[in-house]
Amino acid sequence: MPESLPVPDSLLSQRKQSEGEYRDEHKAPEFMALNARGQMPALVDGDVIVCESLAALLYLEIAYPEHPLLPSGSRERALVYQRMLESSNLQEKAVAVISLKQRSDPKPDPADMQRAMEALQAELKLWDNHTKDGFVAGSEFTLADTATGPIVLAFQRYGASFKDYPKLARYDETLRARSAFHKTSPPQWKKSPNPDWLSDF
Repeated sequence: MPESLPVPDSLLSQRKQSEGEYRDEHKAPEFMALNARGQMPALVDGDVIVCESLAALLYLEIAYPEHPLLPSGSRERALVYQRMLESSNLQEKAVAVISLKQRSDPKPDPADMQRAMEALQAELKLWDNHTKDGFVAGSEFTLADTATGPIVLAFQRYGASFKDYPKLARYDETLRARSAFHKTSPPQWKKSPNPDWLSDF
């Protein structure tokens, strides 16, 4: 069973009822031995080591098929893969806004901030439409939600309310009702105050 899992991989581990643990020690020597970049995640399953979140999610889906999160149809499965890859766009645009808001010396150019804000607003509109059927790839929880869900949950940690994105707000509420998301939240979220970097959303 997997021994060291960060979000979102620990989320899938919970869904598949395997043993996962969130570790926040990605610069420790023992972690660097697993992932030389010193970046989350590193999935250890016996003698198998898988780095990169999407690769780890796909590995878990294949290695532990008892609770499948991929649809059987090729069209539906393609949509799940697409949403998994799309999730990086949501994360990147949110990070762009957060990075500018964190900058104090020198202060960010207002034009740069405006562009970053508009880009994130446009991305959130896409995801508001993606979640119209309840989840990001349709009406059922799939592997795509294990990739996208933690990113969406992080938005509210950083002050977002999704006030202009009602379907995405309902999706966020649905995720928060799932026990796996509570079990796999990074422990530092409970220990540190919530910054408001995304309060405009």
